[in-house]
Amino acid sequence: MQRVFSRPAALLVFQLLFQLFFPGVGSVFAQTEGALVGRIVSSEGAALSGISVRIEETAQTATTGADGRFTLPGLAPGRYTVTISGGEFVPQRHEIEITSGRSLALAARLERVTASVDVVASLKEYHLDQTSLASRTDARLIDLPQSVQVFPNQLIEDRAILEGNELFRNVSGLNQNVYSAMTFRGFTQREILFNGVRGNPFGSLEGDVNNAGFSTSQIRLTNIQRVEVLKGPASSLYGSTEVGGLINYVTKKPKEVPDGELQVRFGSFAQKLVSGELTGPITDRLLARGAFYFEDRDSFRFNAGSTNSHAVGNLLYRANDSNRFSLEYEFINQRLPANRLRGAPVDAAGNFLTDIEWTATEPTDFIKLIARVLQLRGEHNTARAWNIDYTFRYLEYENNDKYHEPRGLNAATADGRTMRREFRNFFRWNDDWSLNANLGKRAEAPGFGAHTLLFGFERIAQDHAFRQARAREREVAGGTVPALDIFSPVYGRTDERNYTLSAFSTSTAQTRRTGFYAQDQVVLNRFVQLLVTGRVDGYNDRGFAGAPLKYEDTALSGRAGVVVKPVEQAALYASYANSFIRAPIYSQAPQANGPFDPETGNQFEVGVKTELLDRRLFISGAFFNIRKNNILRPDPLLGPGGDNANALLSVGRARSRGFEFNVEGFLTRRWYTAFNYANVNTRILKDNTTALIGRPLANAPKHTAGWFTRYNFLENTGVGFGLESVSERVEPFAGIRADGYTIADLSFYQDLNSRARLQLQITNITNRRYAASSLFASRVGNFPGQPRAVMLTLAWTPFRK
Repeated sequence: MQRVFSRPAALLVFQLLFQLFFPGVGSVFAQTEGALVGRIVSSEGAALSGISVRIEETAQTATTGADGRFTLPGLAPGRYTVTISGGEFVPQRHEIEITSGRSLALAARLERVTASVDVVASLKEYHLDQTSLASRTDARLIDLPQSVQVFPNQLIEDRAILEGNELFRNVSGLNQNVYSAMTFRGFTQREILFNGVRGNPFGSLEGDVNNAGFSTSQIRLTNIQRVEVLKGPASSLYGSTEVGGLINYVTKKPKEVPDGELQVRFGSFAQKLVSGELTGPITDRLLARGAFYFEDRDSFRFNAGSTNSHAVGNLLYRANDSNRFSLEYEFINQRLPANRLRGAPVDAAGNFLTDIEWTATEPTDFIKLIARVLQLRGEHNTARAWNIDYTFRYLEYENNDKYHEPRGLNAATADGRTMRREFRNFFRWNDDWSLNANLGKRAEAPGFGAHTLLFGFERIAQDHAFRQARAREREVAGGTVPALDIFSPVYGRTDERNYTLSAFSTSTAQTRRTGFYAQDQVVLNRFVQLLVTGRVDGYNDRGFAGAPLKYEDTALSGRAGVVVKPVEQAALYASYANSFIRAPIYSQAPQANGPFDPETGNQFEVGVKTELLDRRLFISGAFFNIRKNNILRPDPLLGPGGDNANALLSVGRARSRGFEFNVEGFLTRRWYTAFNYANVNTRILKDNTTALIGRPLANAPKHTAGWFTRYNFLENTGVGFGLESVSERVEPFAGIRADGYTIADLSFYQDLNSRARLQLQITNITNRRYAASSLFASRVGNFPGQPRAVMLTLAWTPFRK
């Protein structure tokens, strides 16, 4: 007869039943417990921190400290399966036997992942099963009571993507919005994290009317090692955030062995890219990394293009087995000719009225962005098994926009073929710094499971300035900016030297946020886990926008969740969490209808997760219901004086409910696939415009699906295919819509030898004309998606054998 339970699992069940029916009687099964101790190192012998060591039968988990050591106490005598995984290392499994009253020592060396998708034993090239975003501690995805997705650099490289919005198709419930914004489970989200902290070098303007994170520049993925996506409210760990979710971009770090890569790419729209990276040890304790990235390309929009330069330097110092320090510096220089781009004009049904190449900008228009980032991090493991980490991130950001803004079709002409324009000259500066510190410990509570405790502190500060001047269209008194034909535009006949600009006005903001949080992850037993998080935030905003501004407040947020695992490879979960977003400082003035209370939200989520095919395939599904209150939206009357662009109205309440489904992993040794689908039903529940009640939220499709798959039909040859499908969207406040679309990509991969590879990418292979998103007003239309493009990439890795 087949034995269903292992000896420790069966013993645990009998003990549980005995104590349930005879709580006052000592267990007749009591034995002296043992322990598992050990140290995890790399193949080169370096101590590895943050590696998960898990007892599969009891769900007990320990994480290695800076010295690579771990301890798992309280193990009943018997046989166990131990899984070791984490980072960029091949996971291992070990069969062990614990004897009564004894400690068993386990030492393991982990090999780094190779660069080939054919190495399925690693599972780590694509299939990452751990994250630190959801709990600020390393945790397996299956053990979290919230929907989380993690994407490695390998997926970014195989799809040959450079900008953050190109990754959205792989995330269920996430789709493109305008510029760097995204629609997350139906709600517009702008703010993102880097390495778990604030400080977005592509735009993080705390004082802007569009809330934190507004930027016309896309996130560049050139220096990104991993992307972590948390669905639903995240305020209990990260403070003021949108209710739909949060994205964390993890940058590349130095490696313990010499490695490097030189890459060149040529493609459609005169694309030219070159990048180089070199990393490895300088001494036994000091690791270093340097990288540069340069890309120049045109756009399918008239006159537009982009030039991106990006340099990175990293140092990692291992003082000893218990203390590590790292330093990272980034310099980013971006120039976007003929920007800021708006959409192509559309009618109310979303039909483009002209060629999608059309733009209101002139060849002399531009956006210039310069950013400098310095990040310091320390990690320590104390003698009393407390884990301490802290991250300081400093950012300098400069942005200059000079562009022509469409103001609507000219009613003065009978054919309505000219677009009125005004000229804008905007300067934005901000200096940010953020400090995050965490103190964690794993502790046993007799009779109430194993606890992973976390206590944290966060301080965020930004000094922001915004300087602007405008020249009005000729169609208004004193205007000097000419209109532009939408069917036969002629560019280059005018620029700002021909205009009469208004005097520059300057607004300033100084925002300060302080947060304290605590969390307890509890493994009650083999079957049940709990997660409870709470945070208190205080914010203190000062500024000047025609008049002095001041606002102070506090906010409480929390999260509670439960995970039930009937078997080790399957989990059912439920969670509740709330969120808040503090109102932008420029809108707190009486001239902008302020002050305003924060926007608030809450979510209830239930779901299921499972690991199949010996943990090579991860499947998850979730149902969620989100409500958001006190929604702020722009005042069409521009405040009581009719002249304040920062004016808002607190009129809104909205709901989003739906479900999502994800499949990700290896179907065979050579075949990787990642599929997602989301059904998101949004509805405006309250607004001062009655006609908007019952309408969907802006740029929130009901159905989205994404698929990427790669198959290596020969050892050195592979093919990839990608698909994105998005249903109809509306912009209810602008009164326009966008049709649904489906686009597909095709990829070919060829290893020329052990050190060189060639990659061919064809995007939008059917050359589908579609709208990626709708802007905030009918006069600025819909953003057209990019037509078909072809890219050829050659990569050389000189240190590979």
